[in-house]
Amino acid sequence: MWQVKNTTSKKWFLQVSDEFNEDVLNTDLWKYGFPWGNYVYNLDLLYKQENVEFANGVVSISTKKPAQAEPIIGENLDVEFLKKKNKFPNDKGEYTYIYSGGAFCSLRQFKYGYFEMRFKANAEKGVWPAFWLYGGNPNEEIDFYEGKGERDNQIHLDVHCPKGCEDFKGGFLNLKKNWGAWIKTNESLADGWNIISGEWQPNYVKFFLNGEPIGYFEGEFKTAQNLIINSAVAKDNEAFNPGPDAKTKFPNAVLLDYVRVWSQDDTIYNIKDNYKLFQYTPSTITNNDLYQTSPKRKVNFIYDKVLKEEEGTITLLPVFYNKYSISIAGKKFGKIQVDVMDRFNTKVAGFAIENTEYYVMDLSALPTGPYDVKITVLNQTLTHNVPVINPEKIGEQK
Repeated sequence: MWQVKNTTSKKWFLQVSDEFNEDVLNTDLWKYGFPWGNYVYNLDLLYKQENVEFANGVVSISTKKPAQAEPIIGENLDVEFLKKKNKFPNDKGEYTYIYSGGAFCSLRQFKYGYFEMRFKANAEKGVWPAFWLYGGNPNEEIDFYEGKGERDNQIHLDVHCPKGCEDFKGGFLNLKKNWGAWIKTNESLADGWNIISGEWQPNYVKFFLNGEPIGYFEGEFKTAQNLIINSAVAKDNEAFNPGPDAKTKFPNAVLLDYVRVWSQDDTIYNIKDNYKLFQYTPSTITNNDLYQTSPKRKVNFIYDKVLKEEEGTITLLPVFYNKYSISIAGKKFGKIQVDVMDRFNTKVAGFAIENTEYYVMDLSALPTGPYDVKITVLNQTLTHNVPVINPEKIGEQK
């Protein structure tokens, strides 16, 4: 993936990807719930495995409201912690929950990288989906996306850490305030697919919607962090007030198409034989539905001038034997020229694409061998080497 800027580009290599093509959670990558447990006492909510369902390359992460409050099973409880928070059992010795949600988190902890998900929200009041990083000690947190059903045309960005990294001075009186804001979009995030992403580097975090920059935080996070995707139910007078009302429909779901983590270290040999990871992608993405909406306006105190250089992303992935997809997100790039060069640097194929978000390039007619894909955009040439294996044409590219 190339992070395209107006004068140069940054190349990223796929580190971890889950396209959710199987009908169960990949337990080599994820675990259900949060790293520390599944019961959220202040929301009266329990994360349940059954609320994460898989079908046709898409994950459905649902929130539900049982007919009546149900008891919490013991392994989800930290009783001593609950006592400190003045949360006590009922007369039957039971702790109860009112709502259930869906969540899963990475087994691996990450430090730096580019984090990306393609998702579809819902518009039910009080529903609270999120895509975020969390470090257990000292509890550092990067919220690439938080949403609310009743604010389905907005995205909330935020960061947290114990020593006030989220505090800064700014505004009319240069007063100290928290970093974080709601970003408006020009359409509902529940009407179509959208891509939330974030770049975490040693001294900053950048936030993006469909390749366009929407926020910049300057600061350092010292701990490696778990990646978490969840959908919860907010509560009146608690975090992310308000909660649901009588019109909120349960169950409801947030849909997730993929999660990808990119590194600046070349990891291509870790996945070079796993092209089948992406073979179902064309069933959920076409040339004009990679994403739905755009930022409506920037929020000045979280939008830094450094973001003006960001143009978008171009992603090259294998989708089947000798076929490669090109995904384009961000500002309008205009005409993009794609050329395929053999190992003698002779052009063997070429085409131009414009006003297209997703394109599948078929190289199956070429002889077996290595090829360079050269993408020319904004007076830059982006290059990556790809293999073609064609048993019928072995030896033709000498």
